[in-house]
Amino acid sequence: MLKILVGVGLGFFLFTNPEARQITADLLRSTANAIAPEQDGKTFQDRVKDAVVEKVKEGD
Repeated sequence: MLKILVGVGLGFFLFTNPEARQITADLLRSTANAIAPEQDGKTFQDRVKDAVVEKVKEGD
């Protein structure tokens, strides 16, 4: 019940406050840009895999 009340309160706050809506929209957009594939065709999974491989090679 508490989760529902918090969700309703947060929804009301975001619905009535333009600055909070803008901040939320900016945060969601930056997250979407981070997950979206790059222009060179690499997917998020490929970028994570490359980063892990680099980190493992640095540890050797």
